[in-house]
Order: sequence, then C-alpha cells, then structure tokens
Amino acid sequence: MDRWTEVSAFVEVARRRSFVRAAEHLEVNVSVVSRAVAALEQRLGVRLLQRTTRQVSLTEVGQAHLLRCEALLGEWQAAEASAAEAGTSLHGLLRVAAPPALGLTHMAPALAGFLARHPGLQLDVQLSNRSVDLVEEGYDLAIRVGSLRDSRLAARKLSSSHRMLVAAPSYAPPQGLPRRAADLATHAVLVLDIGGSPLRWTLHRNQRAHSVDVQPLLRSNHALALRDACRAGAGIALLPQFIVSADLASGALVPVLPGWTADAQHIYAVYPSHRFIPAKVRAFVDFLHDEVLAG
Repeated sequence: MDRWTEVSAFVEVARRRSFVRAAEHLEVNVSVVSRAVAALEQRLGVRLLQRTTRQVSLTEVGQAHLLRCEALLGEWQAAEASAAEAGTSLHGLLRVAAPPALGLTHMAPALAGFLARHPGLQLDVQLSNRSVDLVEEGYDLAIRVGSLRDSRLAARKLSSSHRMLVAAPSYAPPQGLPRRAADLATHAVLVLDIGGSPLRWTLHRNQRAHSVDVQPLLRSNHALALRDACRAGAGIALLPQFIVSADLASGALVPVLPGWTADAQHIYAVYPSHRFIPAKVRAFVDFLHDEVLAG
C-alpha cells in the first residue's frame, strides 16, 4: 500500500473520528481504510489513533502527526491542482520550432491573431531547418515538413504540399524553356539543399515519373533565398507550392513544365506524447490546421 493512501486514510479518519465516515468520503471499503491506517502505524512504530467500539480519538503523537500530514496533503493537492490547471488553461510560454520558409510565409503573419485570441499566452518561435530534440531542448512542439524520422514522437498531419518547378518571366535562356523533364539538365537551376538527394529531381505526371540529375547554378538550404533568386530571373527552382503560390498568383513566377511535380510533402505538428497534450499545444495545432494551413 502506498504512503499517500496511508496518509490520506489517517487524515480522513482523524478528521471525522470514524472509519466508516472516512471510507464513505474516500469512496472505498472500510477495510481498505482500516488496513491503510494500520500499515501507517506499523511503519512508524507508534499508535496514532485510539479505537473503541463507540469512538475514535487521536493519541498525542497522532495529534502532532495529523498537523504535519494535513499540511503535506494540502501542498500535494495544491500542486496537483496547479498542474491540472496548467494542462487545461491557455497560459504561460509556448515554445515552437519550425522551418524558416513555412514559418515566415505562413506562421509569422498569423501569430498576432493567435496571441490576440489567447492573451494569457506568450510564444517563443524558433525558425531553423535543424531537427530539434523536443524533450532535451524544452520545446512544446515542432512543425516539420517531409518524412518523420523519430517514431517516438506523436504527430498530427496539418497539410500537404507538392514541390513544383517555377521561374521568373524574365528567365529566358537561349534554348527556351524546358519542354521535357530531361531538358532540365541543360538549364540554370536553383537547388534546395535539404533531404537525401537534392541534386536528383524526380518528377511525376499522371502515371509517369522521370528523374534528372541537375547541376545547380545556386544551392541553398533556405527556400526563401532560392525563391528570391528565382524571382530575379536566376534560373528554375523546384520549390514547395506553399512558398510560391502567392508569386504564381501575382505573376512574379510562372510554372515550368506544368503538370510535373515532385512527391507531395506532408506538414506535421510533432510533440512528445499523445497523452496529456497541454491545452496550449492543442490550441496552437488546431489553429495551424484549421486557419493557417487549411486547404
């Protein structure tokens, strides 16, 4: 029998001067309360309660021990209440890690609205392509694009995005724009240096697939740097749709080889466990899923 059960049983019997009423309050059998108090007395080697057929009273040692146990139980209950409130209320600091491109294009513009909706929260958003260790580095959650490597983490899929070929209208090489996927090998290309094989582009259209090895004019691990160079006419880039959608709508970029895309990349929220997800984490993930990355 654990010590908290023993102490709780003793305190309730002492307060109510009855094993029966203590058992009713604790919603257990009287025998459970009796065994708990007996175990406590045996472990301490003292008698805490005097029992007769008509009443229960405290010994002198029991009276002193009751005061300490009540203080201890009060602290314990307050600690549990505080922890439970922290798990269900939207207060305190929320630490989030996210990749720079997604963070700057989609998350950052929406953060003011989220904070206005939840004034008790503060956000610490760190943007990096590095895969952070959530537990070791103290993050509440991370946003990741692509495959998930750590199966120990809980994950929720937020959205999906294809990578597509784009260029600026000013990009006009002598040979003209590519007509086939194989033509990319002869063009100025801008390579996003993330993943296992950044210099091999595998494209799909309908049921067809084609892989081409490219020689980059420019490579970078930052998608927005490549997007800006692409806007300036430096060459053709293979970038996530969520990064270039606004530029395609405005005409700053145009599709190259329309209909050809790379494999879809999924966007996930990851956190240490499916159990006991704090309310602030759930609220932020729901916000991203429902409002920021919807569609």
